[in-house]
Amino acid sequence: MNKGKMVEKGNKDGIKVENYLRLKQLRLILKTYLPPMMLISLQHINIAYEGRPILSDFSLDIHSGDFIVLRGQNGGGKTSLLKVMVGLLPPVAGRVERAPGLTLGYLPQYRSIDRRFPITVEQTVRSGLLSQLRWWQRYTSAHRQQVQSILQRFGLEALAHQPIEALSGGQWQRTLLARALVSQPHLLLLDEPDTHLDNATKSELYATLAEEHTQRAIVVVSHDAHFPHPAEARIVDV
Repeated sequence: MNKGKMVEKGNKDGIKVENYLRLKQLRLILKTYLPPMMLISLQHINIAYEGRPILSDFSLDIHSGDFIVLRGQNGGGKTSLLKVMVGLLPPVAGRVERAPGLTLGYLPQYRSIDRRFPITVEQTVRSGLLSQLRWWQRYTSAHRQQVQSILQRFGLEALAHQPIEALSGGQWQRTLLARALVSQPHLLLLDEPDTHLDNATKSELYATLAEEHTQRAIVVVSHDAHFPHPAEARIVDV
């Protein structure tokens, strides 16, 4: 009886793995033979911070399948550029075009969120779904399942009800990445995601990004000239 159940479970696991491999192969075929879709187009934009110009006449097109690394000196406008893409900061000049129905995942800088705010890990991750709701709508059972799945994937289930103030640096960064990915975005935007991480946690991050790139476009801000990226990645100096 138990042996039969074990065989049945093994068959189900095998089917899941087979389906995953087929889906991954299909994505690679589509990526190879279908033209990339424009996700965001920045056209001759100017950005200012507190009235001070920090970026002028900047243009960039981001397509599905892209992996883009933004590099440059501190204060050059890289963080502000991500905020323009997300819609948190309007450019003072130029035009931003986004694909209809575009979903974004955004991981801000490590220190940009006040961790004294009384919110749990689960609530933080769930906030990544707010863009999918109208102001009058509530989270559904499907949304709750999405949150539980991403918590499990990043090993955060046991920390779900912990306040974010109690997290270690690596746990906090995993929480922010889970928040950015919970909506299954078309485009993932990351602002210095490997800052303050130890080598082991960095390796986990890089492996996660390599996996995610098979499913979505990625834009990363990094000061690290050796930030791991695929061979076809674009390096953009800002």
